[in-house]
Amino acid sequence: MSKILTVEQMGYAERNSENYGVSLSELMNNAALSLCREITNTAYKRNLKNILMLVGSGNNGGDGLVCANILISNSLNVKIILAQGNPKSELAKSAMSRLDKNAEIVSMNDADAQINKADIIVDAVFGTGFHGSLPDDTKSLFSKVSESNAVKIACDLPSGVNAKNGFISEGTVKCDFTVCFHALKLGLLLSPAKEYCGEIITRDIGIPNQAESLDFEIKKLDKPLVKSLLPPRPDNAHKGTFGKLLCVCGCSEYRGAAAISTSAALRTGVGLVNLCSVKEVISSLSSNIFEATYTMLDSDENGFISCYNADKIVELSKGSNALLLGCGLGKNAHTVSLVKEIIENCEIPIIIDADGINCLCENINVLKNTKAKIILTPHPAEFSRLLGISVSEFLENRFDLVKKFSDEYNVTVISKSTQSIVVSPECKNVYLSDVGNSALSKGGSGDLLAGMTASFISQGIEPISACAIGQFILGRSAELLSQSMSKRSVIARDILDILPFVLKEIED
Repeated sequence: MSKILTVEQMGYAERNSENYGVSLSELMNNAALSLCREITNTAYKRNLKNILMLVGSGNNGGDGLVCANILISNSLNVKIILAQGNPKSELAKSAMSRLDKNAEIVSMNDADAQINKADIIVDAVFGTGFHGSLPDDTKSLFSKVSESNAVKIACDLPSGVNAKNGFISEGTVKCDFTVCFHALKLGLLLSPAKEYCGEIITRDIGIPNQAESLDFEIKKLDKPLVKSLLPPRPDNAHKGTFGKLLCVCGCSEYRGAAAISTSAALRTGVGLVNLCSVKEVISSLSSNIFEATYTMLDSDENGFISCYNADKIVELSKGSNALLLGCGLGKNAHTVSLVKEIIENCEIPIIIDADGINCLCENINVLKNTKAKIILTPHPAEFSRLLGISVSEFLENRFDLVKKFSDEYNVTVISKSTQSIVVSPECKNVYLSDVGNSALSKGGSGDLLAGMTASFISQGIEPISACAIGQFILGRSAELLSQSMSKRSVIARDILDILPFVLKEIED
């Protein structure tokens, strides 16, 4: 798996390379050579002749100009369009000054005709610094490119992609290949950008490893990595070996969430599960979930768990290894108070999901007043409520906001989305998961993840590893089910049924 860097990490490495004897000009030449090789290979393999380079005015355009020069020197038929006018960066100006005298620069007025003739179109207009919207003239140009049957190759990333957050501008061209320099940029792995990159090819351009300064490393989850995070399961073990999970979930109105999270925990290896909930929940579940034990809690007048149960829950936690809080809990004055008291007084790891997170919004600083390890599993709407910002504001800076929140409140976080991000202040690794599909766009998916994560933590796995394992297994379950079922029809119970087989697949 290629190294994954943020835009800031990549920019630092490029600038710092000069301190280790590799100039920016050399990096541009190496990038251009890498791009040239992919273009040449594509041209020869497919017997394509006409190459059109769309060149911007910055350093990405400079890469394109140097690449064009190499292609021309190898007698390939190359035409160049200066999509943003004359070069503006110093490196791009230098590349332009060295352009072969036989290079053919095409007027924008002739762009449509050249796009129609092109067999390969190379997008070297905007680079990793792009954000916002493409200029109108570029959108017009790209609309013609999108209509073309030519092979489309992006230089480092498709123009219009925000390499920081995976956003795309209207008009961005879907490429067949993206030649990414030195490392994958985080945003290229996030939707919708990842759908515009085609096959991503990462190429070394000579940046010394010591030029990087990484406070954290981003690792994409796959089966070998997840297997390495799962501890062995000794044959001479007993139920106490694999921990005891305390679940404080459900209310008279939301019984299913308690059922799903409890079942997911049982299916992923925890030794014992004690579900603490109101009478209506326990009456509904105990006749179907035989493997759990149950503790009946007092309810308020609306069927929510009463805050007066806090002392009882804290006492039960002393004989448990982890506590799952929030699935189907509901939100009112009682549950807000209950969540606060549990966080303040329990000392075992607490996994907080759904309404447990919503109950935190008014008391967020309680996270700084706990002896417990806290694990949060918010989706974007829940996270935006925690931060007091809009969902769009959160998604625009999701990675940075999640990292900052994790560090500030000393909590492990699964930021759930199409691609999920797992961070912890205690670990230098950040995990990125992009397994799964729209089969998970259903009620109950979050309860599954919360139950699995809590199960793994109860078994003694470190919180960030437990989060990563749970997230991967959930996504892989959806993928496996979708091979024989419609994604539309998959529900949480189907995931529960396939969990043993997904775990077996990973273990083997």
